[in-house]
Amino acid sequence: MSHEDVQTYLARPRDRRREVARVEAFSDAVYAIAITLLALQLDVPHDTSDLWASLHDLWPSLLSFVISFAVIGAYWIAHHRLFALVERSSPRLLQLNLLALFFIVLQPFTTSLIGEFGRPDGAHYEVALTVYALSLAAAGLANSLLAAYALVGHRCCAPDVPDELIRYNVWRGVIVALTFCGSLVLLPLGPTVVELSWLSMLVTQRIARRLLLGGPARG
Repeated sequence: MSHEDVQTYLARPRDRRREVARVEAFSDAVYAIAITLLALQLDVPHDTSDLWASLHDLWPSLLSFVISFAVIGAYWIAHHRLFALVERSSPRLLQLNLLALFFIVLQPFTTSLIGEFGRPDGAHYEVALTVYALSLAAAGLANSLLAAYALVGHRCCAPDVPDELIRYNVWRGVIVALTFCGSLVLLPLGPTVVELSWLSMLVTQRIARRLLLGGPARG
């Protein structure tokens, strides 16, 4: 088969929506596995002499689990809403989607770092929190890059997708990245303050939605 024949074969009409559905199904599975692995980072206390004290010692792990669950869930919702707009796939879209999923799969590891070293009396809590925050910031930027490729210029979406919706999908990942990077200035105040500041992402996302879409958005 000649090179021209190969190109003709690859350019034949295909069910584009089915290709997108496969990307969505694979991505959903990765998100589900990542969330499940988070729970495996939680250790059941072995010291039963004072169970409440043992549970209190697990506070850093429990807090990082809750935050990671909320963040991965938020990324999954954003991914779901983005691909509701995507109608066509491409090799570059697949690559960028894998890049975004890479940082999601990384979260159980970075969450375990906080559980192990993210205690106020720990010697390495600053390193653990920095790695965690930067990994989630990278996830936000990767998702924005994915949205920009898919939506800007209507490359992989319908031509009638509003510009406001495109801007929102692109910028919300950047806002998440800024939130996590900005939290690192709070490191001198201790790990609990830094971790609780990450929850401000819920507020900044709502503000961004109102600014970029002019009100509550379903997309």
